[in-house]
Amino acid sequence: GLLMPRAAASAISSAASRLMEPAVMPWHRSSSSAAKASVTELFRGQAREVPIFMFVNSKSGGQRGAKLLEVPQPFHMPLGDTATASLRIFDILDGPSGNKPGFVQLKEATKTESIVRMIVAGGDGSILWAIEEAEKHGIDTRSQILLAVIPLGTGNDFARFTGWGGKAPNMSSLTKGTCQGLRDLVYEWTIAKPRLHDVWKVAIQVDEGNGAILQTGKERKKVPIGDKSIERLMHSYFSAGNDARAGMGQEKARTATRWGNLLNYGFQICLKGLPFREKEYVKDFARSLHHGGDGESAVVFTTDVQHCPGGPQLVGNPQVLLMLNIPNCYGGLCRFWDGAGSLGIDSASSADLLKADLDPSDGNLEVLTYNSVLMEPVIDIATKKLPAHRFNAKRVFSGAPLFLKFHEEVDEHVIVHCQIDGEFFKLQNPKSVRFELHRKIRVLHGGHVWSADEMASYAEDGGRVESTSSSSPSAGDSSSEDMPSPRR
Repeated sequence: GLLMPRAAASAISSAASRLMEPAVMPWHRSSSSAAKASVTELFRGQAREVPIFMFVNSKSGGQRGAKLLEVPQPFHMPLGDTATASLRIFDILDGPSGNKPGFVQLKEATKTESIVRMIVAGGDGSILWAIEEAEKHGIDTRSQILLAVIPLGTGNDFARFTGWGGKAPNMSSLTKGTCQGLRDLVYEWTIAKPRLHDVWKVAIQVDEGNGAILQTGKERKKVPIGDKSIERLMHSYFSAGNDARAGMGQEKARTATRWGNLLNYGFQICLKGLPFREKEYVKDFARSLHHGGDGESAVVFTTDVQHCPGGPQLVGNPQVLLMLNIPNCYGGLCRFWDGAGSLGIDSASSADLLKADLDPSDGNLEVLTYNSVLMEPVIDIATKKLPAHRFNAKRVFSGAPLFLKFHEEVDEHVIVHCQIDGEFFKLQNPKSVRFELHRKIRVLHGGHVWSADEMASYAEDGGRVESTSSSSPSAGDSSSEDMPSPRR
């Protein structure tokens, strides 16, 4: 078999060890007594029950989430002198899609409560699953739900960004005895402040004749899903190219532990990046990117100079095309937008793009290109350096909607790998990928706490909440869904 160089193996182990370090979780940031005091102040004089619904993906995190299902139901605890929290916990796997018992009860709760907290215990994909199920049950996820997360996945990028940490908590500490750890979490969920967050709809289309969409099946082999088009929701990021190819390799060898998955992913990254291995270059699969809903919209970049002479061209020969909605990706190791110091197209109309902040609630997606994650950048990760400049990450565009067109070949197949929030696909003869805003949701951010006046005025103000900026925690109100001007 192929042996990995010792330095690379050591770097991967060191990088993975960093990911396994205990995360700074909200219940570490503030003491239980401080959180309890904040709750008492917020709910002073309110004789009411605060409903909280938790949906656990019992298969996430090596099935550790199943421990939460052992908590006595419903789980009641006081919030101050007169208010009470009522936590109900459900397995998201229970029941058929569109008629799941937990979401049926959640729908009933929204008839009497203007705001209901929905907690998802799982990975990044479980969050999207819960949002989709809530909508299938007629729940308005924009106005009726406040979302928070218990991270149980491998990367947990969404949980990291929203302040709930990147590592699963110790389940015994949450559930043993009087469930004090879980009580502390309930305090944190009730005092946490919501911010707006964009959820995107990603539509993939392959050729009707000889196209195929493949995923890793139960037998750890790539199998076609049967459809020529799919739609998925996205809260964090999309990528196409060599990183998704490595990720699909990791899926085929997935282990039962987060530690094993991280090591395997690091190995796949290095393996796929070796000089003699076949690569996926953006110019080989992406024909053009457009700012708009179809291939006739304004051109962001093109690699087809014959049919679009004079159009903006990509700089260099990148191996990954990335659409970001949050600043961190790949398990929190990389913050490409922050670290990208140059432009990725040769005719950018404005240098303002290099000054632009990434805001997950502004109705824009940030587009970048970068090179493969190979040995030297992995070593940078292990030594805690920001790796974006070593990947040659370059800013391409900021705006939405977006439409990605692929090359079409007559004599051979066009193959490209892609991923949507950690769900991997192999596309054979793809036609297009369309990105459009689905809706804005309200997400609770750990460590950002209500004041009593803010909570009292929340409902009176129609549920208007703060936008979210990666550079500033208080970026102002951004409840309008109007599309902003793009930045190039």
